[in-house]
Amino acid sequence: MTTLARTAYTPAAGVAGEPAVRRATALVIVVMSLVAVSEAGYGAANGGLGQVPFVAALFVLPLLYVVPATRPLWLRHRYLLLAVQAALTYLPFTWFGSNWTPSGWLAGLVLLTVPSPASWFAAAILATLEEAAWLPYQFAAAGAAAGAAWAVVAFVLDALVLFGLARLADLVTAVHAARGELAEAAVTAERVRAADSLRAAIGGRLAEAAGRSAAALRAIGGRPSVAREHIAATAATAREALGEVREVATRYRDVPWPEATPAEPGEPLAPRLAQAVLVVTLCGLALFYALAVVRDVHGVPRGYSTPVIAWTIAVAVALVILQLRHSWPSRGAGRPRGWPATLLLQAAGTYALFPWIGWHALIMCGFLAGAAMLLVPAPFGRVAFAAVIASLPVLWAVQPWPELTTLQWLGGMLFFTVESAALGLLVYGLTRLAQLAMQLEYLRGELARKAVAGERLRLAQDTHDLLGLGLSAIAMKADLIGKLIGRDDARAGAEIGELARICATARADLRLVAGEARYLPLGAELAAARDVLASAGIDVRLRVSADPAPEAAAVLVPVVREAVTNILKHSSAQSCTLELTADGSGQLRLLISNDGSDDADGAPLAAVGRTGNGLGNLAARLEAAGGHLAATRGTGTFSLAAGLPLVESQPAV
Repeated sequence: MTTLARTAYTPAAGVAGEPAVRRATALVIVVMSLVAVSEAGYGAANGGLGQVPFVAALFVLPLLYVVPATRPLWLRHRYLLLAVQAALTYLPFTWFGSNWTPSGWLAGLVLLTVPSPASWFAAAILATLEEAAWLPYQFAAAGAAAGAAWAVVAFVLDALVLFGLARLADLVTAVHAARGELAEAAVTAERVRAADSLRAAIGGRLAEAAGRSAAALRAIGGRPSVAREHIAATAATAREALGEVREVATRYRDVPWPEATPAEPGEPLAPRLAQAVLVVTLCGLALFYALAVVRDVHGVPRGYSTPVIAWTIAVAVALVILQLRHSWPSRGAGRPRGWPATLLLQAAGTYALFPWIGWHALIMCGFLAGAAMLLVPAPFGRVAFAAVIASLPVLWAVQPWPELTTLQWLGGMLFFTVESAALGLLVYGLTRLAQLAMQLEYLRGELARKAVAGERLRLAQDTHDLLGLGLSAIAMKADLIGKLIGRDDARAGAEIGELARICATARADLRLVAGEARYLPLGAELAAARDVLASAGIDVRLRVSADPAPEAAAVLVPVVREAVTNILKHSSAQSCTLELTADGSGQLRLLISNDGSDDADGAPLAAVGRTGNGLGNLAARLEAAGGHLAATRGTGTFSLAAGLPLVESQPAV
């Protein structure tokens, strides 16, 4: 936990990682490819095979934008490439006239590459130009509405396939890449709060203790009573601060699981974008579905009765509502309640009017296919998707088309079938990408909550292990000095100097616990431990033959402090050994042993946590870093051994 707190927070990939990002990009490419094939089929049916190369050319530049490897090309030459796409879009009107397929891919590229809000104005202008280019080819004034609806639907579908899916895929990628930022921000905020709390609790008391120890040193020669008063006040101040430290540690250890994270308020952008694309696409297709039973593209009345037209409009509205229920993005991946019944109802509405209005009833089949793949559990969902799409050429063949040539009949069937597959994948992709983005947002929040909980545990441990031990040492040192004043002023003066050093160390520890400093110097800590023990009359043997990395040192420093405090408080030690070594297996080993142990049962302490909260904290800290802690009592002896992987360490010179 200590090393985690000293470095930038880096969460795991979680439920949605790089494979999900790659699938998002692949889905956009597949849907675009299907739309290109369907439009090639439409072009072949209406204008002959000569349109196919032009449709293929329209597909190239959007594909270059979607593929991550070629995206930088667009960023460098966006306006030149937009001009090329515009030429490929509008020049074919010169040769093919009304048989040319309107394409909204240019508008989709504008929305993706031109800064907002200028991109939306440009897209609206392009839609108007497309209408102006296509409507003069209408054969009757009455066909203007139907022709305009057809052109708008085709234009919007192409634009949204490119813009909606590509933008969602980019959002998924961005949220995945930034999944640790929220956690790091939450940890930083928690550290700021902890720093303020700790400074208010003990910062002033540490400064007061340091000042009184300095005043005692000045007064020790001529005014021993004043020096003794300052030292007594230092001990009292240290114990007051120690009580505050214990309260802070308890508060951070027992605090409830964080309920919220510092996320921005409001719903994430991805679901709102998916909802907008779904609504526009559904309403556009429903409008075309209703208009198709009134007049054809050229304004010729279909001849259906008023009840049939009314039923068609009612079915269109019902299908939009059902599809929105099935596809509305939500945080969880669960299906809406009662989905088998609503899916059957959608299927019935999709096919019910086929005997009366023919292939026009199948315009909404793509949405049914997408809903089936969304709702029916895999792999049966894919089978259901394929079954719905396979029904289209079958039903197309049932409808007689004596006025069509073979090429027109085949091209129309290809267009209708592949366009429906593209619509189904569009519905599926929008819903799944939006759900994935919401899951990633939720994952970011969960990572932040876990990071905050981990930081609070780290604060509780460090507050106890570092500040608590330092303040205990100050209090005990002040007690010793108080006894020496007037009896051995020379030694008392030396001990006051050591007390000042301990106060300075405690203030540095305060910065470390609050996250303002990074690492603890292990070598300096071992030397300080030797001096503290020696000042208490203990014979110390110090041997250091390894120089651990700062991360390992930060884990072992609290072990040294806990051991030294236990020796001073709970033993009558006469000798102590401090050893820091590295063995040939890549393990760093810290051994602290002393005589004068109060308990001499000769048994190892299997459950280190039972020896006190301090050793329990240290055991958890070492385990989190991949190490271990073992405490053993012998005949009048006590040993504490810590093992840790030796990371980037070198032998000491």
